[in-house]
Amino acid sequence: MKMVKSFAVAGLLFLMACGSEPDQWSDESGQIQTVAQFRLVQAENGIRDWMLSGDSAVYREIDSLLFITEVNIVFYKDDVPESFVRSDTATSDLLNGMTVLWGDVHAENINGRTLDTDLLNWSDSLETFETDCLVTFVVPESTGTVTTLHGRGVILDTGLSAVGDVIVRDSFTAVTTGELPFDE
Repeated sequence: MKMVKSFAVAGLLFLMACGSEPDQWSDESGQIQTVAQFRLVQAENGIRDWMLSGDSAVYREIDSLLFITEVNIVFYKDDVPESFVRSDTATSDLLNGMTVLWGDVHAENINGRTLDTDLLNWSDSLETFETDCLVTFVVPESTGTVTTLHGRGVILDTGLSAVGDVIVRDSFTAVTTGELPFDE
């Protein structure tokens, strides 16, 4: 019984970590810059890769971290929007290209796929999203049906497609709705 309680407490702490602010800020020393209506665009040869924007941003020079509120990210493929992500807040490490989004994270691509979670890690260099938190992933099918996946942990590319083989970290449930064509 004592071991079961230990696992329950550990599981509760893990779940609580999914919705909380990452702990990456240093002490209060260093240069601070605050910007309203923040926007950052990455492009190569005039072709946009992504655009990160927010209502406000605070940059701490000593950490090379950017703290952003009301976050919106647009990912482009051949300079055309492919997917969108929004969250309440984010931190972006400008040295390693890692951004952690948390608080009502919602991602959607142009084909109608959506991902909802409490915390999402975006790697600019790998062009991936990853989370160990609970997720709801909705995939409209070409047949007109919709598959809704609920579970914990996912790795997707920034266009909301699977990266390599689909690996399920924990149990997922899948529900397909809609009418399937019936051939007699």
